[in-house]
Amino acid sequence: MKRWILQAFVLLFLLAFAGGSASSAAMVRPQQPQLQSDRSAAADQEALNGSCGVERWSVKTGVDADAGLINLQSTTQTTITSLISLPAPGILPANNRVQPTETTVFQLQATLTEYKLESDSDYHLILSDGSGNTMISEIPSPACVASSSLLLPGIQNARSEFDAQYISSSSFQIANVPVTITGVGFFDFLHGQTGVAPNGIELHAVLDIQFGAGGTPTPTPTGTPIPTDTPILTPTGTPPI
Repeated sequence: MKRWILQAFVLLFLLAFAGGSASSAAMVRPQQPQLQSDRSAAADQEALNGSCGVERWSVKTGVDADAGLINLQSTTQTTITSLISLPAPGILPANNRVQPTETTVFQLQATLTEYKLESDSDYHLILSDGSGNTMISEIPSPACVASSSLLLPGIQNARSEFDAQYISSSSFQIANVPVTITGVGFFDFLHGQTGVAPNGIELHAVLDIQFGAGGTPTPTPTGTPIPTDTPILTPTGTPPI
């Protein structure tokens, strides 16, 4: 009888010891590392969701004091050569337009050489005329454009057209395709942008882009509007370096 009781105690002790060891092992077992998502894709999405431009942003997106002066009913045919030959204005107002260039909708044929998604959520497009001349055109994110902007439908249109052809990332990607591009004239500050024209002229915002139509060379336009030195408001802030 005593021998049976002793065996029972030994059995219970072994069972208790085995259970405690298993519990301790479960407590110290390291967790499996989680898989990381694509960091570049996350960065791009963050840019689209959270960052918009600042410098002359109202002019870029059509909510400035002179936005109503943009002639959206007429398109002026032009070339990169003509646009980059325009004199650069001495003052770039924060909330007004340099007339008539920044109230004109231009259309030109060129080669889209490279593109990228910028930190302000714009699509940065580099245009070339095949003769060594380049300029920038930009498509803002519709999420960064006020609903009151007269340019919003065109910006949404251009963004959709571009997204149907390419997926932009935060690094430059090569395209080298002919395009016919329509957008509002815009003078930007010179701060080392890739592909920038000598006078800072851009098409910003782009309202329409057609791929594979046109190319270079382009026809010589008749009378690209030349900016006038009309009195304009002094911008606030300091141009980027």
